[in-house]
Amino acid sequence: MNQIIPTDRTSKEYKEWRVSDLGGSSMTDIHTVLSTVMLSYWLWKCKTAAEYHRSPGSFGMRGWSALVFECVVFFVPMFLALTGRYLYPTIAILVGASVYYRRQIPDIPRRHDKWAPDPRAQVFDGSYVPGKITAKPYLSIYRAEMMLLTCFCILAVDFELFPLEYAKVETFGTSIMDLGVGSFVFSAGVVGVKAFLPRQVKDTVVSPTLWSQLKAGMWTALPILVLGVSRFLLTESVDYQKHVSEYGTQWNFFVTLGLLPIFVPLGLCLFGDLRVTSMGLVVVYQLLYSLTPLGSWLEDAERTGFVSANREGIFSFIGYLSMFLMGMSLGKEILPDAPTFEARRMRIVSVLGVWTTSLISYILVSFVFGIEPSRRFANAPYCFWVAGFNSAMLWLFMLIEEDVDSKLPPPLSRSGRPEGYDVPAILDAVNKNSLTTFLVANLLTGSVNMLFETLLCGVAEAYGILVAYTALFMLPALVMDKLGIRVR
Repeated sequence: MNQIIPTDRTSKEYKEWRVSDLGGSSMTDIHTVLSTVMLSYWLWKCKTAAEYHRSPGSFGMRGWSALVFECVVFFVPMFLALTGRYLYPTIAILVGASVYYRRQIPDIPRRHDKWAPDPRAQVFDGSYVPGKITAKPYLSIYRAEMMLLTCFCILAVDFELFPLEYAKVETFGTSIMDLGVGSFVFSAGVVGVKAFLPRQVKDTVVSPTLWSQLKAGMWTALPILVLGVSRFLLTESVDYQKHVSEYGTQWNFFVTLGLLPIFVPLGLCLFGDLRVTSMGLVVVYQLLYSLTPLGSWLEDAERTGFVSANREGIFSFIGYLSMFLMGMSLGKEILPDAPTFEARRMRIVSVLGVWTTSLISYILVSFVFGIEPSRRFANAPYCFWVAGFNSAMLWLFMLIEEDVDSKLPPPLSRSGRPEGYDVPAILDAVNKNSLTTFLVANLLTGSVNMLFETLLCGVAEAYGILVAYTALFMLPALVMDKLGIRVR
């Protein structure tokens, strides 16, 4: 039976039809587009380090020029790459400019005795405090950039200028927005492990109890679940377009996010090894999907009751929980302060190992067993792809930071760097208030769709709305950062 294509581009039916049955794009295209994220960071890091080495005394007085440069280097490539315009010229400019500024960073004086202790290591090792967790610049920037990409895409997809091959696929396949959803969960797991790590309390290292983890998880989950219920009620009341096969009839992404902090401590109290738990969970889920009637039921069942009506959200939660635990496993490796300079460098090898494991796992399930990735059901190849991409991005961010910061004087090897050297002010604010940023972006997306017929907007008008939208969803985070308020 042929599907009737709606003709009214302003109707709810047309907007839902437009994003249905999409096939996505190749991983090569996805990774090429998202390479601009890493290249933007490389350019910013090299230019910032070159400016610091050129005039350390006046580095903190750059003011608006630094802010304008941040906007240009992080947002212009994102706007161009995610709307399919001038991708390769953008990459070429980012690479060329990065190499130019990298060459301006002076090398540190060579040691006459190469066997003598590295002075940076002596300073670094002497400043270690057990149980202390200091901010990791590469991690802050990585999380903030993933958040900006996610927030940009959730509105940009409603405009004609956004390539539909970047939008979420129907069932099987890969796309930028599919990767963005998983990356959001994975990155939340990387920093979410902090609540489970031993911490320093009054000169004593204390390990959190199960009760404290559960209580913290409940407090974290409650506002997110309220947002999930509110979003459902609001979209139903205004008859907002909804892609049912994404999460189900009543379920939405906020419900998935809200349940994660509750289930993580319950799962870990049964088996505490993060790697084994995450891998075991996704493998068992995939076996049930592939070897039992569960798979055909998930794909084709009628929506007759609550479970069948929301089967995508309910069962994909297993995959997202596994992804969150994978992120926690990586976070456990990189989040605590390294006790020695050598241990800090070895973390680069650890992250490379996570990427390699994820890549081998993806090749095994996807190419050997022939299972395609599915964001809709968060199956095993999708989880391994997300874990591999994010660990690869973190590895590259760590390499960039290690390369550039190796030129710093020894006293600045762990801390004491001037404000604005490690993390751009805009990204730092977004990272510190990521949940607020995501919530505001969702509210603004709904508001824009009710105020404008986005599919009728021309290129210039669409870009104008997206620029204003980006500025508005970042504004609360910037204000909160200025006031010292932090809501992750």
